[in-house]
Amino acid sequence: MNLLIDFTLLIGILAIALTCLISRSLFRSVVFFILLGLMLAIGWIRLGAPDIALAEAAIGAGITGVLLLDTLGHLKKTGNLENDEPAPGRKRLILAIVSSFTLVGLLLWAVFNQPTPAINIHLLVTEAMPESGVSHPITAVLLNFRSYDTLLEVGVLVLAVLVGLALQTDQQAQDSLPGLPNPLLHACLTLLIPAMLITSMYLLWAGADRPGGAFQAGAMLAAAFILLHISGIKLSSQVSHRMMQAGLLLGFGVFLAVATSSLIGGRPLLTYPEGGAGMLILLIELALTLSIGLILLSLFTIANSPPHHKDQGGDHGH
Repeated sequence: MNLLIDFTLLIGILAIALTCLISRSLFRSVVFFILLGLMLAIGWIRLGAPDIALAEAAIGAGITGVLLLDTLGHLKKTGNLENDEPAPGRKRLILAIVSSFTLVGLLLWAVFNQPTPAINIHLLVTEAMPESGVSHPITAVLLNFRSYDTLLEVGVLVLAVLVGLALQTDQQAQDSLPGLPNPLLHACLTLLIPAMLITSMYLLWAGADRPGGAFQAGAMLAAAFILLHISGIKLSSQVSHRMMQAGLLLGFGVFLAVATSSLIGGRPLLTYPEGGAGMLILLIELALTLSIGLILLSLFTIANSPPHHKDQGGDHGH
């Protein structure tokens, strides 16, 4: 029965991905892309990775889907997008199919013919776990053994949202997505928001010894923020602009401070002191959870801001 479910899920993912690629309507392609993200989330659950499944559903399908839909809306408003795109020529379609299958074949060949590693990474991680400060190997790799990559990933996220906010005018910030005056939505939020905040804190705390962590907790926190934003409760109007900016930079700032503080004691960059790795990782993840939630909320509000049109016909306001 489980094999039948997995086989059906695999066929469904491939069919949705193909539909997303060959659809003549960009809107339909985006809708199938969102559906593909949800199907992939189910696939990750079947593979025993609920933390990746949550991130895929919240970011891969949710936030990315909203950004793509909003981009289509802007293109239609400016007249740069037709409802149906012309079908690609047969030669281009055949070339795309042959290229795709060639790439798949090369990837399969690389997977089945990869050389035996000279170092057993799994064994090294297992041996170093007692010194990592946590008991979950993924958290240990991301925030201890391979923390350089995670620090740079957070830096890229912060840079992306800061560039987006810098390009956003004051008028765009004021005219962002209006709230929905829906009494049912407001009533549901009184139950949903506390549950989502508790779930976010649970995912953060559980990340030390089971699936979870800052990115999953931040995605759940962002979902709560976005629901509040849609309902008309603007977080940016309740919190000062400077505090919002501080929240966006908090995670990266704390991470960078911990990384460089090790240099004071003569240790290499991003080396935790003996016996203090667990507390420092928890501190980093706590700050990252808030920052990731605010970053995803900011990306959502930027995407739902109307395009800025310059005034034409002379100066105004004199």
